[in-house]
Amino acid sequence: MISIQKANTKDAAEIKRLLKESWMSAYSCIYSPEEIDIVTSIWHKIELLKKQINNPNILFLVAKENRKLIAICNVEFVAKNKSIYIQKLYVAPIYKRQGIGSKLMNKVIGTFPDATKITLEVETENHNGQAFYRKHGFKAVGKKQFQVKNVLMDCLVMEKQLA
Repeated sequence: MISIQKANTKDAAEIKRLLKESWMSAYSCIYSPEEIDIVTSIWHKIELLKKQINNPNILFLVAKENRKLIAICNVEFVAKNKSIYIQKLYVAPIYKRQGIGSKLMNKVIGTFPDATKITLEVETENHNGQAFYRKHGFKAVGKKQFQVKNVLMDCLVMEKQLA
């Protein structure tokens, strides 16, 4: 049985492992292994993950099956404009297409009933990710670029109106 709960700092190493596995699966046709190492070593540091888990403005959820971490989602609720910003939503490759990402998305939306919109960025070449978000009612509203050391990432900004 799959359970969804708030992350604990003890989950940080397992979250980092899941993120690395997910990035290798989703982005290996876009970025080299070295580029993936650069991005994940900076964006997914254990200390940074623990800070996010402990941040009262961030909801960091984990999905587990029999105590094994199989998916994560962390979001920030911006009260002044009533928007949810998805920072990360990843499902372990062998658990994809089982509704786990949808359950995490629904849990996030249910946690913030006052939210009027939800936004995120997704890599422009991550067609599976884009399809998932479109299935959930998101639309592309812009573009954004991120640079991590020498790795340049082009992303679509996607948004869904909630109210």
